[in-house]
Amino acid sequence: MTDIKQVRAYLWRVRDAERELKLLEQEYEQAKADILHLKAIQYDADKITGGKIGDLSDAIAVLEGYAERVSAKWDELIALRNEAGALIEQIADGRYREVLTRRYLWGESWEYIAVGLGYAYHHIHKLHGQALNEFEAVFEKRIQMDTKTCDIV
Repeated sequence: MTDIKQVRAYLWRVRDAERELKLLEQEYEQAKADILHLKAIQYDADKITGGKIGDLSDAIAVLEGYAERVSAKWDELIALRNEAGALIEQIADGRYREVLTRRYLWGESWEYIAVGLGYAYHHIHKLHGQALNEFEAVFEKRIQMDTKTCDIV
């Protein structure tokens, strides 16, 4: 049996994945900027200068690693959004679907959701609680179906 804490944790996975992706993209951009600051090694001088620890090939390998991690994180985020979105779409009440979609899939603030839906701030929290209860029922059905599928296989 699921509870509201498990449901919230599931939905927060989507927002957390997006935050992690943004952080990884920032690290990737920083690594690209760092490559631009690498100096070429001057081999024709009396004393070889200009190199930093590591060389350009090392920096490019690091950059490729970041690119692969960013791509994998995007794939994870898209899968999480699709899965959560499909579950949210099973909720009958459109207001509940919109509150959950805006909050967890789009990452909007409570204030922005209230303005977007035309409700008072405190009413959005009430709708959110009701939406979580509805989502819990949908989520519970999914878990039961997954359990039955595992038992068959």
